[in-house]
Amino acid sequence: MWLFYALTAAILWGISYAASGRVLDRGISPLALYFCYGVFGVVMGGAVLLATGKLLALPGDLRGLESDWIWFWVSIVGAAVGALLIYMAIGEKNATVASLIEISYPLFVAFFAWLFFREVQFNLPTAIGGALIISGVAVVYLGNRH
Repeated sequence: MWLFYALTAAILWGISYAASGRVLDRGISPLALYFCYGVFGVVMGGAVLLATGKLLALPGDLRGLESDWIWFWVSIVGAAVGALLIYMAIGEKNATVASLIEISYPLFVAFFAWLFFREVQFNLPTAIGGALIISGVAVVYLGNRH
């Protein structure tokens, strides 16, 4: 199922980024779009937790983090600031170019997994893919400097 989830997320992000470019072009500020995204996330997340009966388990789940609270907050803050920054990038350039640069994030995932947790998640195919990503970012950047 992980492949289905990942591909579905990519499709939904593609739709979201294209739509974000349109509404940002029409004058919505990146901060206003981000605010609406956050409000929807709170409402939708709360509704799903309530509907699945997991809302009452949330305090226990959070207590279960024990000493990993810092990683919880790093995850939350990183995702939130990243979402705002991608809206800002889309607003200043366009959805396609911004997302082609942003798609380099798997390299940073691998680097930080190693740095923070000493997890080595690279093998030959992922290293080759990473090199292609870096090459692609360079091509996109150099071709869109104006």
